[in-house]
Amino acid sequence: MTAPSGTKLAYQIPIAERYKAMEISAKQFRQFSNLVYQECGINLHDGKQQLLKARLAKRLRATGIDSVRKYMAHLKNNPNELVSFIDAISTNHTFFFREKHHFEYLQDRHQNIWCAASSSGEEPYSIAIHCMEQGFKPSIHATDISTNVLQKGQQGIFPMERARSMPRPILKKYFKKGQGKWNGFIKVRNEIRNMVIFQRYNLVTDAVSPKQFDIIFCRNVLIYFDNQTKAIVVNKLYQSLKKDGYLIIGGAESLNNIEHAYSYVRPSIYAKKGI
Repeated sequence: MTAPSGTKLAYQIPIAERYKAMEISAKQFRQFSNLVYQECGINLHDGKQQLLKARLAKRLRATGIDSVRKYMAHLKNNPNELVSFIDAISTNHTFFFREKHHFEYLQDRHQNIWCAASSSGEEPYSIAIHCMEQGFKPSIHATDISTNVLQKGQQGIFPMERARSMPRPILKKYFKKGQGKWNGFIKVRNEIRNMVIFQRYNLVTDAVSPKQFDIIFCRNVLIYFDNQTKAIVVNKLYQSLKKDGYLIIGGAESLNNIEHAYSYVRPSIYAKKGI
């Protein structure tokens, strides 16, 4: 049988194009967005349909599943794939010493620090380096919902461009420069890597951390949550913060319009005042 002129049979279309061309119905979009919201609090509004399609295509290629309907069924019965799906949905963009003005709140009394949305490790390693330069060595707990970025953080290997905001003397002091196939990459020295412990943690659904921290960084993640979810997250963090400790959020974020027990210090800085 010959296909009509100008058409391609399914097997003739490259796999990547086939997945890219897949459509998602309004009902399917709601199902996926509801699932994402329940699992991690990220609100995928209608404007995020193209983002969802792109991330779904990535998972369909990885699993070899050829339809959105089949993938949804697979997702409901496979906890490991659910983790991979949430990994794919999570947006991770960061670099070393991002919003470094926040680091002025780091003092030698801050021995226990939590980076509650650590992504691939640039934030906790930047904090570790800053503390070392100030003459103290804290313990840093770095968590994220994405197992993929946590693995990258543990490896401590980054493209050189991620260090564009770092002074050259600091770069030479705390990083090794890649050679050969690693040309264009840098690796965090063991002294800094050993200060950071990476662990998966879901800010929305996991239980309150039993550990108490002197300072918690939770930057540039609240922007993905609605006010109800923000309140759940920041009040959960409050319970893990020591008295007179600080919560530091992203510069574009605030705790306005939600109920919380923090004391306002300045934009993006909040404190848990001792009694």
